[in-house]
Amino acid sequence: MTPQNLMLIPLSTPKLSIGCPILDGCLGGGIPCNSITELVGENDSEKTQLYLQLTVRAQLPPLHGGLGGSSLYIFTEFSFSFRQLQQLGNLYHASYPNLIGMEPLEDIYVHGVHDAQQLIHVLRDIQAFIAIDHTQLPMKLIVIDSIAALFRSQYQTTLADLKRGSEMFLKISGTVKALAN
Repeated sequence: MTPQNLMLIPLSTPKLSIGCPILDGCLGGGIPCNSITELVGENDSEKTQLYLQLTVRAQLPPLHGGLGGSSLYIFTEFSFSFRQLQQLGNLYHASYPNLIGMEPLEDIYVHGVHDAQQLIHVLRDIQAFIAIDHTQLPMKLIVIDSIAALFRSQYQTTLADLKRGSEMFLKISGTVKALAN
């Protein structure tokens, strides 16, 4: 999907506000649901901070730019910053005391994966997890931070590795697309 195609998405598609009026305006209201959105940037460009913000914002009602739903955050590198997520949760709870439940992180699920095969298994299990309805709010956002990291560390530069990596990436992208639909 190109930036121009984002503007063609029907207005009826729910969108998750980034929380910045300028960026939301560029995106036609925010990040569209029922689709895959890839965010890219250089190392240390605060992508993870944005992902965490979106994870918390998803709990807000649609009238406030959220999705009224829970989130799943899958991380693939380093250790997960629960402290950073807690700080964001507290900030949102203070900003929207009547909109987010007593525990602002109650509807955020965090899972770490260490290789592409494990990610495939987790993605396949998500559908069952959603169907069982463990969440107080329906699952509305899945963040994977970052798919590229799995391939940088796991697949080297030999032709056979590149082929296996491509096949694995196609499996992952197909599974993610099915979840988005």
